[in-house]
Amino acid sequence: MRNNRLPSIPDIALETKEQRIIYYRKFFAELRLNRLYFHLTILNYFSSLDREGNSESFTSELDNYLSFFKKMDNWLETLKLEGLYPEFQEQCLDEIKAIEQIIRSYEGKMKN
Repeated sequence: MRNNRLPSIPDIALETKEQRIIYYRKFFAELRLNRLYFHLTILNYFSSLDREGNSESFTSELDNYLSFFKKMDNWLETLKLEGLYPEFQEQCLDEIKAIEQIIRSYEGKMKN
């Protein structure tokens, strides 16, 4: 994970709803970028099977990725305690719709 920082809940709680939505969208964009970096890690692993330490490097990246998502659990709980989760959830649902459109586009291109 290149960026494994979560938005600071005390900071975003002080912002307007519109500003918090911007934080959430930026966070989702960072998640997408991190997935691309992780994909690059996987490709580097595949292409460097004969390189010493390759497996350890890949495992380390995977551990970092999993560690981030464990940290997300605490972040989400705090978001719920602050009463901000419903608006975050709404942005998640919007993001899901956008990603589903991207997936359909990719699947359509793969069929051709």
